[in-house]
Amino acid sequence: MTTQLKYSVIDAFTSKPFGGNPAAVIVLEQDHGLDDETLQLIGREFSLSETAFLVPLADHTVDAPHFSIRWFTPGLEAPLCGHATIAAAYHLQIYHPQLRAPYRFESRVSGQLRVDYDKEKDYYVMDFPAEMPVAFSSSEQADVLKKAYTWFPSLSADKGEVKAVLRTKRGYFVEVDESVDVANVVHDTIAINRDTVVGQCVITAPHTPTPSDPSQVHSRMFAAGSGIDEDPVTGSAHTRIVPYWLERLGGNTLQCAQVSKRGGELDCEWLRDEGRVLLKGRAVRMAEGVLFV
Repeated sequence: MTTQLKYSVIDAFTSKPFGGNPAAVIVLEQDHGLDDETLQLIGREFSLSETAFLVPLADHTVDAPHFSIRWFTPGLEAPLCGHATIAAAYHLQIYHPQLRAPYRFESRVSGQLRVDYDKEKDYYVMDFPAEMPVAFSSSEQADVLKKAYTWFPSLSADKGEVKAVLRTKRGYFVEVDESVDVANVVHDTIAINRDTVVGQCVITAPHTPTPSDPSQVHSRMFAAGSGIDEDPVTGSAHTRIVPYWLERLGGNTLQCAQVSKRGGELDCEWLRDEGRVLLKGRAVRMAEGVLFV
């Protein structure tokens, strides 16, 4: 028997069509009966960086929306995804307008995630757990620094353009010199995938704000083993980018730009005492339809 699943495709972390990061969103019934293999096949079928599946939980109500959330790339289930969570909130606001924000999403690995909607500013606010990148041991530093120059062969070792390579729970975190144009750094997908296996490789640098680009930090992110090469805009990466840079720059707020070809913007806030990061962004509906499974 064929199951019909309604879906939407949302561009997140952008206010313009064809920008930001696209995600498919599907709301399933509690007894949907789809196994993990099928969910992964759907993720592969959409071939977007993530497809989000929502299932209402037992205590879900109109006044207190509560869903489980899972994210699938074309190649694996992701433990955390920011843009597809914003897309999920946008989907609920459009297709289930009776539900009142904030939306609560229960993830398998990252706990409860909350997304509120600021009507006045027309953006979504995600509350995610923060993670501070940590240094490698002194015996490992030379090796990972050498690897970083193979991941990004356009960077100059002679000029010392890689300032630091750190570890995170999701992979590598590479800080480069402010003089480096992160948007035009050449990356080697094979080398990144060889050394990260499954995880993220973030490259980031401070940026001097300008009238046309008020961001204080630039970044890009490469997702080894997930079925995608470069992720256009990555909310989960900013749970590390934000505390890392604000520890250096001071303050609690940071304007960030992920300078992929699609590009995206995030207004961020670090809740230091709570160990959380608020990621603020907009979204645009791009497509809707029915999937036959």
